[in-house]
Amino acid sequence: MNILIISDLHLDTNDKAGLFQWNELEFILVLERIRKHYSIDKIILNGDVYELFKYSLDDIKNANQVLVNYLNDKDIIFVRGNHDLVNTLGEASYMITNSKGQTIYIEHGHNADWFNGSRIGRALGKFGLSFMKRVSESKFMLNIYLYIVAMNEEINKIPKKYNTLKYLTYAMKLLKEFDVVILGHTHKLESHHTYFLNRKKRYLNCGSCSLGRFQGIVLDTESLKYELIKETKESLKNAYSLQYVN
Repeated sequence: MNILIISDLHLDTNDKAGLFQWNELEFILVLERIRKHYSIDKIILNGDVYELFKYSLDDIKNANQVLVNYLNDKDIIFVRGNHDLVNTLGEASYMITNSKGQTIYIEHGHNADWFNGSRIGRALGKFGLSFMKRVSESKFMLNIYLYIVAMNEEINKIPKKYNTLKYLTYAMKLLKEFDVVILGHTHKLESHHTYFLNRKKRYLNCGSCSLGRFQGIVLDTESLKYELIKETKESLKNAYSLQYVN
């Protein structure tokens, strides 16, 4: 089975300050081209599909009705990220076991952060999530929350640099149990190989599909061969030239 894993779309309301910066029909066209080119059987959206730190889910859906309907297709899997935790669609992680017993584990990766990965951080996060869920039930309170967030410029920025070693270390711990670990969150496309008990392990990061970029991973779940996709709107006009990697 060939799967496509992408993350960090940060779908917004198509305003100038938004992170997505794609025309929804263009993005669908790119997905369909890749689906056909690589004979994709399943698409996995690995978190931060919606930018719920700044916008309401209803406003995002209203601004991207065609794309949202497309993404809700039955063969597309949602994994929740830290920016769309209040969205009830999707799971915290997704796992595939192939016919050889090899396991592919996919999660967004924000659990490697102190805020999400420590006991105190999780407690604060649980409180924050509970608060956001209550806020989202009241349109008036939700508008106040979104106004406060919109005024905070730091929240709306993507960090220029993530400590990628931290996420690599986190992935290595997961690789003790799984054969392939795929994260997102850092907006950086990565590929690392290692060995554990004479078994080859792979840590991959699927990058980001925000800011007009298209990054992701095509993985053959049986052979575990993969290809990293790194494109822009301009480069997508050209034919693909990457090759599978063992």
